[in-house]
Amino acid sequence: MTMSKFKILHYLLLFLAFGLTDNIFCQDTVKSKLTFGWRFNTGYDFQVKHDNNLNIIRLAPLFSVNLKNHNFYIGPQYSYIFQPAPVSGEIYDNNSYGLNFGYRYNSGYFVDNLRMFGQFNYSLFWVNSSQYQLGLPYWKSITTFYVKNDVSIGLDYRVVKKLHLALGFGMGSYHAFFLVLDNFTFTSYLGVEYVF
Repeated sequence: MTMSKFKILHYLLLFLAFGLTDNIFCQDTVKSKLTFGWRFNTGYDFQVKHDNNLNIIRLAPLFSVNLKNHNFYIGPQYSYIFQPAPVSGEIYDNNSYGLNFGYRYNSGYFVDNLRMFGQFNYSLFWVNSSQYQLGLPYWKSITTFYVKNDVSIGLDYRVVKKLHLALGFGMGSYHAFFLVLDNFTFTSYLGVEYVF
């Protein structure tokens, strides 16, 4: 792991620690009743190393459950997969479907309608590809199951009483175990949520 990755991890942990200590620094305006909401997330995963992770745009309509500062969400996910460059002997199908779920911890509002959050997100999806081989049948179809997990931080802005905009960034892995670095990637996302 390079020094820049250590710095990124250091800052990420610092922001998460700040979010967990929000009761000391932030005003407490969180409702204690259970609320529900709809969220639409769009995300972008950066390809860090060829053949170890994917370059993807993710779209997910999600159902969310909120209790105090805690937010749980789940829903279907559509992924658009970009073909890695330079093109190797494997051609990816651009469309993929799966499941997205996770947990978000929101801080208190430290500016009128602005708060920070830390988030754990999981995506389960299938990727179809065709791999070239010498000899018949020349092309072989492959289906790979991915479990992408990431940790991220971000800002949540309340536009009106029940409508929120969120922007975040983080790091993750295309591996079944949490943040395994052999399939390391950076991720960013933008979301809109309506809380009932």
